[in-house]
Amino acid sequence: MATSLLTLRTRTRIRADAVGNNFFSDSEIDDYLNVGLGELHDILVSKFEDYYVSSKEFSLVSGQSNYTFAAIECTDFYKCLGVDATDSGETIRVRKFEFPERDRYLATAITGRGGYTDYQYQIRGDSIEFIPEPNSTSTIKLWYVPSFSRLSFDEDEINSSIMKNWEEFAIVTAVYKMKEKEELSTTVIERELEGIRERIETASSNRDAGEPGGIIDESVGIRSGWVRGFS
Repeated sequence: MATSLLTLRTRTRIRADAVGNNFFSDSEIDDYLNVGLGELHDILVSKFEDYYVSSKEFSLVSGQSNYTFAAIECTDFYKCLGVDATDSGETIRVRKFEFPERDRYLATAITGRGGYTDYQYQIRGDSIEFIPEPNSTSTIKLWYVPSFSRLSFDEDEINSSIMKNWEEFAIVTAVYKMKEKEELSTTVIERELEGIRERIETASSNRDAGEPGGIIDESVGIRSGWVRGFS
């Protein structure tokens, strides 16, 4: 069972010797805990070990290149992991384009064997952009890392992918901020926090220890000839 916000808050008060101390409200401690959990979220995301993976499907609209995350109901987007396009039962991986390449293709697209077009995408601001301008209604599947979702209620639980002993990072972060507010020395807490961070960064790498990563064949899963221009 994942740990609840109530449990984290209780452990934080005990750790900070602040049980029954009205100098710190529950909501204030919750804010401190969420700061720590948000930072922990970023630490795990930066290890590129897919601790957090979500997906959203939507259909392209002919003549529309840009799709805001709000419009496709992807309100928790943080980082893109990949994009797939499906048409006539065939799915391919959509490649990313760089901003300087935004005008490399003409409006008329080459249509592939499955009826799909050789699209490329770019994450741009609060949206995803496709080139060339879509002339189909292909189904797009956006794989992404969700943004951190703060805990607000006592029964809210931390993400199940967070190891039990990593919770201490959020607790010690909260304790640090509590000591800082009391204008007490934080030297010992800072050292402890740094030690926990280093341990998590080391332990969270190589999540699949049985199958080490290797070189990826970039031609797999895409339509051959995708680098051609359009005519």
